Amino acid sequence: MRFPKYSALFTSLFGKPASPRAAAHSRHLEILITRPGHAAHSFRIDLDALRRVALWLLAGLALWIAITLFMAWHQVASGSLQQRADQLAERAASAQSANVQLQAENGALTNNLLALKQRVDSLASTMRGFVQKRAEEFPVEAKRLAQGGIAQPLNATNAPALLHDEVDLIGARLNLLLPQAHHLASLEAARPMGDPVTGNVPITSDYGLRPNPMGHGVEFHNGIDFGVKVGTPIHATANGVVESAGWKAGYGNCVVIDHPFGYRSLFGHLSTIKVKAGDTITRGQVIALSGNTGRSTGPHLHYTLFYGDKTLDPATYLLAQR
Repeated sequence: MRFPKYSALFTSLFGKPASPRAAAHSRHLEILITRPGHAAHSFRIDLDALRRVALWLLAGLALWIAITLFMAWHQVASGSLQQRADQLAERAASAQSANVQLQAENGALTNNLLALKQRVDSLASTMRGFVQKRAEEFPVEAKRLAQGGIAQPLNATNAPALLHDEVDLIGARLNLLLPQAHHLASLEAARPMGDPVTGNVPITSDYGLRPNPMGHGVEFHNGIDFGVKVGTPIHATANGVVESAGWKAGYGNCVVIDHPFGYRSLFGHLSTIKVKAGDTITRGQVIALSGNTGRSTGPHLHYTLFYGDKTLDPATYLLAQR
């Protein structure tokens, strides 16, 4: 048996025809089989048909490889896209969580600021009410306060800026209130209030017109007389500095205390003086003992209050402390 060489076979299948004439006719491969003692046999193969079959097989193989590669690439690309999508979804969820947390923090901060503002406003209202009450009690100090303001809606866009401004506003308001509070506290400490003597002491002579205790018509009494025994401790009714301590015509032994904001207090007819001019005095401090010196018909304490150059009725200030 004789078979054609592989190179001749491939050349016959895929090679170009030797001449145009040969290309116009079908090409065949003839295989001759001979055996000793037997007749020869031959097979004839149509090379053009075989070549077409081979081309179709190669085309099918190439298509299969292409489809396999495409599917592999598509699977890899799909996995990468899915992974990226998962990452984006995770980032979106994280951003949403952070946004929710930020909104919650903004809400909590807003509530805290509103509560703080309400406390500040309450303090301011209390101070205004107290000042107004004192102004009604003590008309010589009457003052008026004014107020105003604007409003702006709060939303997610302007919340950070408005909350920051609100913090500054509250700080500024506190900076305004604190000096007022210190001023009010200083005024309360300086305003003479309460009784200069302790206990249920009778008042033997009020402020205003009264019969002359010496028996000569009517006179204006510029203070209040407390009926106390000699040696009763006398207390300062406000913080201040001793203006004078000694004998004063009509008042006998007398102490005058100068208080801030225009007040002065006078204590007369004393038996013993325990302070001297220039001493700093605090409310409640014992400054003297009562007596019966000067123009007096018996043991008592004469108590006068001044605001500027005018005398005041001490009764209002006694009731204010009580």
